[in-house]
Amino acid sequence: MLDRVRLSLLLAGTVLQSALFVGSVNAQDASDASTASGEVTLDTIRVSPDAADRFDKNQGSADRAQSIYIAIEEIQRTDPQTLRDLFAGNASISVGGGIPTAQKVFVNGIDENNLAVSVDGVQQGNRIFHHTSTNYIDPALLKAVRVDPGVAPADAGFGALGGSIVYETVDVQDLLINDRNFGAFATLSYETNGNTFTESAAAYGRYQGFELLGFAKFANGDDYENGDGWAVPGTAAEFSSLLAKGAYETGTGYRFELSAQQIIDDALRPYRANIGGLNGTSATRVYDTTRRNFSFNFGREEIEGLWNPKVVVGYSENSFKIPEPYDSESTGGTWTAKAENVFEISEGNTVTTGVDFISQTSDYSDPSEAYTEKVSNIGGYAQARLTPIDRLKVSFGARADGNYFEGKDGTNLDNFGLSGNASAEVEVINGISVNAGYSNVFGGIDLEESFEYWRTWDYSNLDPVRSDNVTAGLKYENAGWFAGADVFNTRFWDYRDGASNIDFSSWGYKLSGGYNWGNGFVKLSYADTRLSLADSAFESYYLINIGAAVGQIISGEIAHTFNKYDLTLGATLDAALAYDGFVSAGYGTVDPYTVVSAYAEYKPEQYDFLSLRLEANNIFDQTYSDRATYGGEYDSITPLYEPGRSFRLMAKLRY
Repeated sequence: MLDRVRLSLLLAGTVLQSALFVGSVNAQDASDASTASGEVTLDTIRVSPDAADRFDKNQGSADRAQSIYIAIEEIQRTDPQTLRDLFAGNASISVGGGIPTAQKVFVNGIDENNLAVSVDGVQQGNRIFHHTSTNYIDPALLKAVRVDPGVAPADAGFGALGGSIVYETVDVQDLLINDRNFGAFATLSYETNGNTFTESAAAYGRYQGFELLGFAKFANGDDYENGDGWAVPGTAAEFSSLLAKGAYETGTGYRFELSAQQIIDDALRPYRANIGGLNGTSATRVYDTTRRNFSFNFGREEIEGLWNPKVVVGYSENSFKIPEPYDSESTGGTWTAKAENVFEISEGNTVTTGVDFISQTSDYSDPSEAYTEKVSNIGGYAQARLTPIDRLKVSFGARADGNYFEGKDGTNLDNFGLSGNASAEVEVINGISVNAGYSNVFGGIDLEESFEYWRTWDYSNLDPVRSDNVTAGLKYENAGWFAGADVFNTRFWDYRDGASNIDFSSWGYKLSGGYNWGNGFVKLSYADTRLSLADSAFESYYLINIGAAVGQIISGEIAHTFNKYDLTLGATLDAALAYDGFVSAGYGTVDPYTVVSAYAEYKPEQYDFLSLRLEANNIFDQTYSDRATYGGEYDSITPLYEPGRSFRLMAKLRY
């Protein structure tokens, strides 16, 4: 009965506004194209990097030449429900796992465990179980994301071995409309595949420099079906997400901010959460998952002069409880502290210096045993971002880190290492630029996943990990057209694999392009990513916590806004070509797939607080598992399939 009431309310038009955003393209080109056609320019059409100015003060520097930005306009336009939805359209970023609990992000094929990942400035590093997600994040909480593939600057944080990912949660100013000081929203959606209802609500306001925001979201449903119409056990939505945020900004531009977020998923999941079944069986068990992130940030909103401080203190935590069959549980926690200052030497020329501290503890226990590993890191860094002459931008920096590891048997391993990076971007002619970057990164000794602590280890064999990253690229932007070509090569030495070290590498290239015509856009990207292991057979089992063999990926999107009808229509493409990288290890070719989805959003001009969205996902009912999902080459494994055809209707109301 409750489901019928919910559906009735949804169809009755209970709706919430979402920003009308029709492209991830150049703002000036959008304005030119719109003006030339005689139509009203849409203010919200922006290139993602331009929109990122609000949270990335270094946007446009040489070390951002290959960065991937997802701004709030794009998040509101696509309304992502999972990390896979969030990063859709970027062929060099893959997300494996059909359910949020199992989803992992891979950048240029490298597992996010090997990147510096932060949420509101707080470093993440809570490795628990290779069958589950490492950084389980609700995209509805986010206002912006930046991914630095490969080469990352020194101030990205410790452990940027394969790059970095920066998540920032939404602020009050991102939600307020019509110059109001107070606001609220409520949303309701229904998805046919899995009969999933999702509800969320928020209230927020500002007064004389003070800001306060509260957000809650809940999702419940049944197991979804794959493209063949078979229910995939352990995929039912049972999810809650909370965010509280408070801030105070002084009249001189200094901002104090506190945030707290919690995500809980407590439901039956596949026995191994990222695998649909093994040897023809598909058992399930409860994964009681709780993720928390707390942060305090202080800094200036604008960079000006020689005094631009930033302070971050916070704690992130992943907690897993698996009652059956071993009554096991594990908690991984990371404390972060950072203090830095940006010295603006002159316009377009800055030097950032700082110190940071990270302390990580990972515990495992069951009725018969308990183990703990700890690691802490103290680092100092400097990063220069300069424009020595017109058309040339350079960035270079270094880190010095002391890494202090304590094993489960009390073994202490202390290491010290230096890291360095350099990037440059040259505008060859108007609209065409080339870029290149290099980094050599010290990563110390990392914690192993805690659900593997039962293994017998001899820590004397461990050495600190180090990586090399090389990138180069070409970009073109002119009159609404945009294109790019990037190449990359990442090598890891002495990467921790239990109680031993291994070497591996990732390399490949990415091509992208598209066109914006003012009220719409089309974009397409293609990436070919390859991995290799120095001393091991090349198969998914040996890639655990290292990366994913994704091969050739194609992503695309097209959208257009019909102003006369207040309607935006769009379609997306997600495809993977056949992959033969496992053949040399005795396995067959992994099948290709092509997934097409479409969406429509209606926002009546006379009721600008309303919006309705209809999605048709996996229109052709493809049976497939994402290329980054574990085990596609094994006959003994039933992969965790993605949902088959599904229709999602979302309604929003915003004050």
